[in-house]
Amino acid sequence: MATEALVTPGIDRDWLDRAFAAEPLTHAFAIWDLDRHPQRIRFLSCRDPSGAILAYLLFWQGNPALPVVHWVGDDYRARCLAERLPPPPAVAIVPEARAAEAQSALRAPTAAPILGQIRDGKSRQLPEPDSRVRRLGPTDSEALVRWAARQNDPIVSGYAKVDLASDLVWGAFDRGELLGVARAQVRLPTLWVLGGVYVAPEARNRGLGLGLTAAGIQAAYAARARAGLWVREDNFEARDLYEALGFRTVERRVWIEAPALP
Repeated sequence: MATEALVTPGIDRDWLDRAFAAEPLTHAFAIWDLDRHPQRIRFLSCRDPSGAILAYLLFWQGNPALPVVHWVGDDYRARCLAERLPPPPAVAIVPEARAAEAQSALRAPTAAPILGQIRDGKSRQLPEPDSRVRRLGPTDSEALVRWAARQNDPIVSGYAKVDLASDLVWGAFDRGELLGVARAQVRLPTLWVLGGVYVAPEARNRGLGLGLTAAGIQAAYAARARAGLWVREDNFEARDLYEALGFRTVERRVWIEAPALP
């Protein structure tokens, strides 16, 4: 009997729902994108000979110039998924146990561990809402695009394409000037994933990052959902901020960004 893993297109939605119930942060992007952006994603599932899913790849194709792939599941039998990663340039978020295979396949020079965190709502009280922070609306679109273009950071580049009529984005202001942003990347009934928290360098150490993150948490709680996020392990300043807000680490993964080959 054959024992090798089989790679098939698509994902079993019933299996994915069960997996999300057990590990919500791990599978949140898959559930959200499948429901909200099915035309921009595709899945590859790695199965054992009985058909059980061992791991899967979620390909985000919203930006053809830089595909993003989530590799979920660290079973050693799913190592063959490394061969299915796109050629550089690409970004892959992978399990620690499979990082070596993925980094080699992508020919990426570096890899950065990231931490998945969920806020324990019982551990700390949220600060009072920051009067400098508000939700951005459609009338803020031009200002957001102009501000994002002035920032030299890849975190901010995605804000140029957000739809402020439907996406939840918060801005931090001082004297009417936009200085920082954050967004809800995923909004599921039981879990929101916050991301893109960024404050312009000249405006840091004023508590704006705290106010932006707290606004996202408050919105999630108003929707009766927990709040989660991802942060680089070596970003100690951000980790201290999130810890102060009650976040705790529940998962470790590796961010691999492979530049275009010369």
